[in-house]
Amino acid sequence: MHYDVNMSEHRALEARRRRNRRGEGDRLREDIVAAAAELLAESGDPRQLTLRGVAKRVGIAATSIYPHFPDVEHLAIAVAERRLAELHARQAAIEEELTDPAEILLARCRAYCRFGLENPAHYRIMFFAELGPTMTFGFDQAPGRAGFEVLVSAIRRCQEAGLVPPDRDPFRLATLVWTAEHGIVSLRLTRRRFPWPPLDDLVNEAVSSLVGLRGTAAGQPDQPDQPDQPD
Repeated sequence: MHYDVNMSEHRALEARRRRNRRGEGDRLREDIVAAAAELLAESGDPRQLTLRGVAKRVGIAATSIYPHFPDVEHLAIAVAERRLAELHARQAAIEEELTDPAEILLARCRAYCRFGLENPAHYRIMFFAELGPTMTFGFDQAPGRAGFEVLVSAIRRCQEAGLVPPDRDPFRLATLVWTAEHGIVSLRLTRRRFPWPPLDDLVNEAVSSLVGLRGTAAGQPDQPDQPDQPD
């Protein structure tokens, strides 16, 4: 999509923002993505995101976005990719503090669900069907591939430690776990008045059951659960 921006509007918007010096284009791109993330969090609806709205938030003309993003779809995907990277960083930080493979697996899954519930608008973007084929990459190009492969590795380490049956395919188990995580987040976001059990307990039980996790050492919540907010 394109916008007609008159020269007076263009000058007014550019005057509100210090022009980037040579080599600062990456910073402008980051500002654009950050502004889009703010607007998406405020509206909760990816369909309301517009390049004009993002440009106004940053303090630039809408035409200044095109060198970085050709349309709203690509900008929304950039927001989704950024939040996925933040999720993976959060999971990695948790993993660094643990040594038991079962604890690592369950802590990563709890972190995934908490991230989705704490960032509902951005989580929805990660799975927003109306973004079209751009977010339905083949597995090799999928934005969430790295996180999924770490999940597969976490399950494999549990198998190597004798905590998960070794004859089960870790990729298939990871697919089941991801499906459960997404279901937990999606349902808790849309059915807030349902009498849900504590989040950590639900995640621990679901993941342990799906992968056949043995022993009782795993599954202790790493932080107290927070009650769901009413509709």
